[in-house]
Amino acid sequence: GGSGMSGFTDHFIDHGSISNINKWIEAPDAWVSSYLFGNRGSGSPAMWRGILTEQAVSDTITGSMQIDNAIAKAVSDYDSKYEFDDGSTGKERSNIEPMTRLAVEALEPYGKPDFPEDGDQHKVSMIASGDGWRLNFIGFLDFKFPDHGLIVDLKTTGRMPSVMSRGHQRQRAFYSKASGNAVVKFLYVTPKKCAMLEDGDPDELMAEVKLHLTRQEAFLRLGDKEMLRSVIPVNPDSFYWRGDEAIRKELYGI
Repeated sequence: GGSGMSGFTDHFIDHGSISNINKWIEAPDAWVSSYLFGNRGSGSPAMWRGILTEQAVSDTITGSMQIDNAIAKAVSDYDSKYEFDDGSTGKERSNIEPMTRLAVEALEPYGKPDFPEDGDQHKVSMIASGDGWRLNFIGFLDFKFPDHGLIVDLKTTGRMPSVMSRGHQRQRAFYSKASGNAVVKFLYVTPKKCAMLEDGDPDELMAEVKLHLTRQEAFLRLGDKEMLRSVIPVNPDSFYWRGDEAIRKELYGI
């Protein structure tokens, strides 16, 4: 039952993020698993390809490594996650090099990005509040080019989108609003090409995020995590469950 505090505090949720909201919208069952039961997920080959390609791009454009060394390090880090190739792991491994080279080339005109003193990513935050609740909403920027007034988020992908997905549009809107309306572009990179996209109206999208948060908080106030787990719809086909089927079975029996 509720404590009279907000649904977020009832469930020890002390901050929000766009990835949280996107998962809530796209896979409420996986959201309950992550945020109420603390299952972090094992991460897919595509996820590790994305993380390690971004690291290689960052190592290169900040001047901390030569591009060939940065790629070699990313591939080696990738290999440490997967002892053997099941087909998809080898494919994603081979995407790291072309994606890194294309992204570095696309970002070259902007020079060296600015990083905080501690060398970590820039953290941005905003307070979201509604009826009886307040939540610190946070995110991390990939690349900030202050001389150009530009923030770039890198998205590696198998297929080039013609329009940013709604989830990415929400992310872009938040970065823009939390950075004093800076220009925010998403650099999409496939193994063959890249494109800078900027879709969606940040004001409209952030108003929509606020509505989703309001619903999330109301859901959380309905009861404890065991009760919420017992009523949430379950979609076994959601890509959010890839690699985590055992967790889904254990939580939901489906």
